[in-house]
Amino acid sequence: MIAASLQAIKEENGYTDEDLGRILGKSEDMAGNYRKGLSGMDAFSLLAAWREWNGHFIGPIRRFVEGSRPVPTDDRASAHAILQAAVTMSDALTTCDEIDLEAVRANRKQLEKARDAIDEQLAKLRPTA
Repeated sequence: MIAASLQAIKEENGYTDEDLGRILGKSEDMAGNYRKGLSGMDAFSLLAAWREWNGHFIGPIRRFVEGSRPVPTDDRASAHAILQAAVTMSDALTTCDEIDLEAVRANRKQLEKARDAIDEQLAKLRPTA
């Protein structure tokens, strides 16, 4: 999962293993090993990659981890979280034509709850074992 994410990021951005290593705080060889799945990634490098590429890196990993949890979704709570974030963003647009960085920062918790709720709903599309 980590290897596939790093490979996709490398290809899409034209990075070298040296570029990846610089971001991950590792040598070119170690970054190449992570990208090829030949070495486990330490927490520092995982967090550095998450910080740098956010959902593009951690998204597939997160979906795998969360998808493996046998936790039922609460549709009402999910819908509420999604709609609350939508209203918050709509309110931000009443004062200007775009949602600026400050509005996102101020409403980050609600946006993340909505993202999680959307992910819960989309998880229903995955085949069950």
